[in-house]
Amino acid sequence: MNKKYVTVGKQGMDYHSIARKMTIDGEKMNHSTARNIVNRGFFKIAKNISKKYDLNHTDERIKEIAISPQFQESVIELMSLGEK
Repeated sequence: MNKKYVTVGKQGMDYHSIARKMTIDGEKMNHSTARNIVNRGFFKIAKNISKKYDLNHTDERIKEIAISPQFQESVIELMSLGEK
């Protein structure tokens, strides 16, 4: 299966839904902006992991890692461990 994006649990929202909700709440946004904001967050996480383990990845490689559904799902799974 070749997934292009991640949603969190049964309550997860896709980028269009996020943008629609933000616009309704008064922050005009389109789905591309929602995607970019989410990806920037995952980029920061991947960059910090790379730095912590002295992996010396280029920003281009970190971006590839950060936008991969596998990486995002792993981070989400780790973050949700506290909920169990």
